[in-house]
Amino acid sequence: MVQLWIVIGLALSAVAVSCLGATFSILGLGKLFSGAVLAVWLMAGALELAKFVVAAYLHQTWTSVGKIFRAYLVICVVVLSAITSMGIFGFLSDAYSTSSATLESEDIKLQRLQSELAMTNAEVARITHSVDEIPDARITKKLKARADAEPAIRDLKNKISNIDQQIANAKINIISVKQKVGPLIYISKAFNMDIDTVVKYLILVFVSVFDPLAICLVIALSDALIKRARKESQPEETMTVSAESVPAEEVIASLKMSFDDETPESANRGTGS
Repeated sequence: MVQLWIVIGLALSAVAVSCLGATFSILGLGKLFSGAVLAVWLMAGALELAKFVVAAYLHQTWTSVGKIFRAYLVICVVVLSAITSMGIFGFLSDAYSTSSATLESEDIKLQRLQSELAMTNAEVARITHSVDEIPDARITKKLKARADAEPAIRDLKNKISNIDQQIANAKINIISVKQKVGPLIYISKAFNMDIDTVVKYLILVFVSVFDPLAICLVIALSDALIKRARKESQPEETMTVSAESVPAEEVIASLKMSFDDETPESANRGTGS
């Protein structure tokens, strides 16, 4: 007989995995079909519930249900499992793409700021060079040109300082985002693969285990409950069968033999008296 703690563990595992898988799938399908989110959520929720009920029903009535109907239900469970896997894939890929998009946008922002910084520094160098090109013999003109250039150079240097601050903030944001996907970056470097490819394979591993395991847990729980119910009713059935299986002739013969054994003893007691 299946132990009670195993049945409880199967029940908790089946509920946890099934509910989480269904939730991820429903949210993922809602993101795939964002034009009708509520309708997709309702439809996906109903199909998730029906899938597990049909799986348990097939397990309990596999031999008694018709072959055509049974084949149709099996196909429905397989197709619904594929839909659930697609929804989970969409949910997990959306979670990764959010961080990936943030990282890409910060990289683009950093490149733009670095390019702007380079252009500003080049402008400062050009103005300074144009002033330095004036011969020292024309000191008055050189001093006047330097005085005219100082406000522009001051503004450019303030702009450079501002750009440096923005670059520092962008680098901090990139580090913060990389902390979220740091393990993925490490795995991609370890296996010399693109990070998107690593994420794709990891999501496929999750998807290949999640919903099939949930269905197997529901079937295992159904089987465990049936075996426990059968084992609990078996002793009463055995006792009933054993009591009813004794023929009446054997009971009468046993009573007659005991009566015959007692008769001589009673006769001897009478003679002795």
